[in-house]
Amino acid sequence: MTILVAVAEDTVQDAVLDVAVALAKGLEQDLYVVHLVDAETADAEAKRVRDATRERVADANVVATVALEHVSHSGARPGSRIGQELVDLAADVDISHIVMGHASKGWLARLREGDTAFAVVADADVPVTIVPNGSEAAVDDSV
Repeated sequence: MTILVAVAEDTVQDAVLDVAVALAKGLEQDLYVVHLVDAETADAEAKRVRDATRERVADANVVATVALEHVSHSGARPGSRIGQELVDLAADVDISHIVMGHASKGWLARLREGDTAFAVVADADVPVTIVPNGSEAAVDDSV
Protein backbone atom coordinates (compact mmCIF):
# COMPACT_ATOMS: atom_id res chain seq x y z
CA MET A 1 0.00 0.00 0.00
CA THR A 2 0.98 3.63 -0.37
CA ILE A 3 0.77 6.80 1.71
CA LEU A 4 -0.53 9.88 -0.13
CA VAL A 5 1.30 13.03 0.95
CA ALA A 6 -0.09 16.41 -0.12
CA VAL A 7 2.50 19.19 0.02
CA ALA A 8 2.35 22.87 -0.73
CA GLU A 9 5.02 25.50 -0.60
CA ASP A 10 4.17 26.73 2.88
CA THR A 11 5.45 26.75 6.44
CA VAL A 12 4.18 23.25 7.21
CA GLN A 13 5.74 21.47 4.19
CA ASP A 14 8.86 20.26 6.01
CA ALA A 15 6.87 18.94 8.97
CA VAL A 16 4.44 17.15 6.62
CA LEU A 17 7.34 15.42 4.87
CA ASP A 18 8.97 14.48 8.19
CA VAL A 19 5.76 12.87 9.45
CA ALA A 20 5.14 11.09 6.13
CA VAL A 21 8.68 9.67 6.00
CA ALA A 22 8.40 8.41 9.58
CA LEU A 23 5.06 6.74 8.80
CA ALA A 24 6.45 5.19 5.61
CA LYS A 25 9.38 3.72 7.51
CA GLY A 26 7.28 2.54 10.45
CA LEU A 27 4.51 1.04 8.32
CA GLU A 28 6.90 -0.16 5.59
CA GLN A 29 4.96 1.62 2.89
CA ASP A 30 5.82 3.72 -0.15
CA LEU A 31 5.05 7.41 -0.49
CA TYR A 32 3.14 9.14 -3.26
CA VAL A 33 3.93 12.82 -2.72
CA VAL A 34 1.86 15.33 -4.67
CA HIS A 35 2.30 19.05 -5.02
CA LEU A 36 -1.07 20.45 -6.02
CA VAL A 37 -1.12 23.10 -8.73
CA ASP A 38 -4.02 25.03 -10.17
CA ALA A 39 -2.61 25.45 -13.68
CA GLU A 40 -2.83 22.58 -16.15
CA THR A 41 0.78 23.25 -17.13
CA ALA A 42 3.19 23.51 -14.20
CA ASP A 43 5.20 26.70 -13.98
CA ALA A 44 8.86 26.95 -12.99
CA GLU A 45 8.01 27.46 -9.31
CA ALA A 46 5.89 24.29 -9.15
CA LYS A 47 8.67 22.33 -10.84
CA ARG A 48 11.20 23.74 -8.34
CA VAL A 49 9.02 22.60 -5.43
CA ARG A 50 8.65 19.15 -7.04
CA ASP A 51 12.39 18.79 -7.61
CA ALA A 52 13.29 19.96 -4.09
CA THR A 53 10.77 17.52 -2.65
CA ARG A 54 12.25 14.70 -4.73
CA GLU A 55 15.71 15.47 -3.36
CA ARG A 56 14.41 15.60 0.19
CA VAL A 57 12.64 12.23 0.09
CA ALA A 58 15.53 10.62 -1.78
CA ASP A 59 17.74 11.43 1.20
CA ALA A 60 15.19 9.80 3.54
CA ASN A 61 15.72 6.24 2.26
CA VAL A 62 12.07 5.53 1.48
CA VAL A 63 10.49 4.54 -1.81
CA ALA A 64 8.73 7.66 -3.04
CA THR A 65 7.12 9.00 -6.17
CA VAL A 66 6.85 12.79 -6.34
CA ALA A 67 4.43 14.34 -8.81
CA LEU A 68 2.57 17.49 -9.70
CA GLU A 69 -1.20 17.12 -9.76
CA HIS A 70 -3.57 19.62 -11.32
CA VAL A 71 -6.54 20.48 -9.14
CA SER A 72 -9.41 22.72 -9.94
CA HIS A 73 -9.85 25.71 -7.67
CA SER A 74 -13.05 26.63 -9.45
CA GLY A 75 -16.46 26.99 -7.97
CA ALA A 76 -17.60 28.09 -4.59
CA ARG A 77 -15.53 26.86 -1.64
CA PRO A 78 -12.30 25.89 -3.46
CA GLY A 79 -10.80 24.40 -0.28
CA SER A 80 -13.60 21.86 -0.09
CA ARG A 81 -13.21 21.05 -3.79
CA ILE A 82 -9.46 20.48 -3.40
CA GLY A 83 -10.17 18.18 -0.46
CA GLN A 84 -12.57 16.14 -2.57
CA GLU A 85 -10.02 15.88 -5.37
CA LEU A 86 -7.46 14.54 -2.87
CA VAL A 87 -9.98 11.94 -1.69
CA ASP A 88 -10.66 10.97 -5.32
CA LEU A 89 -6.92 10.72 -5.98
CA ALA A 90 -6.52 8.48 -2.94
CA ALA A 91 -9.18 6.13 -4.32
CA ASP A 92 -7.57 6.07 -7.78
CA VAL A 93 -4.04 5.27 -6.56
CA ASP A 94 -4.87 2.61 -3.92
CA ILE A 95 -3.85 4.73 -0.95
CA SER A 96 -3.82 3.36 2.60
CA HIS A 97 -3.16 6.63 4.48
CA ILE A 98 -3.15 10.38 3.77
CA VAL A 99 -0.77 12.93 5.30
CA MET A 100 -1.36 16.65 4.80
CA GLY A 101 -0.82 20.00 6.43
CA HIS A 102 -3.40 22.39 7.84
CA ALA A 103 -3.31 26.11 8.43
CA SER A 104 -6.09 27.49 10.60
CA LYS A 105 -8.44 29.99 8.99
CA GLY A 106 -10.85 32.44 10.48
CA TRP A 107 -14.50 31.52 10.44
CA LEU A 108 -15.27 33.85 7.52
CA ALA A 109 -12.50 32.38 5.32
CA ARG A 110 -13.61 28.84 6.24
CA LEU A 111 -17.19 29.70 5.31
CA ARG A 112 -16.20 31.37 2.04
CA GLU A 113 -13.48 28.94 0.88
CA GLY A 114 -14.15 25.71 2.72
CA ASP A 115 -11.39 23.80 4.43
CA THR A 116 -9.30 21.26 2.57
CA ALA A 117 -8.24 19.28 5.65
CA PHE A 118 -11.79 19.10 7.02
CA ALA A 119 -13.09 17.93 3.63
CA VAL A 120 -10.46 15.16 3.44
CA VAL A 121 -11.09 13.97 6.99
CA ALA A 122 -14.85 13.95 6.42
CA ASP A 123 -14.76 11.96 3.17
CA ALA A 124 -11.63 9.79 3.21
CA ASP A 125 -12.00 6.03 3.52
CA VAL A 126 -8.46 5.74 4.94
CA PRO A 127 -6.73 7.20 8.01
CA VAL A 128 -5.71 10.85 7.67
CA THR A 129 -2.85 12.49 9.55
CA ILE A 130 -3.09 16.28 9.78
CA VAL A 131 0.08 18.22 10.53
CA PRO A 132 -0.84 21.65 11.92
CA ASN A 133 0.77 24.88 10.79
CA GLY A 134 3.61 25.97 13.03
CA SER A 135 4.33 22.45 14.23
CA GLU A 136 7.75 20.99 14.34
CA ALA A 137 7.48 17.30 13.73
CA ALA A 138 9.11 15.55 16.64
CA VAL A 139 9.58 12.27 14.86
CA ASP A 140 11.72 9.40 16.07
CA ASP A 141 13.74 8.29 13.03
CA SER A 142 14.68 5.01 14.70
CA VAL A 143 11.21 3.60 14.00
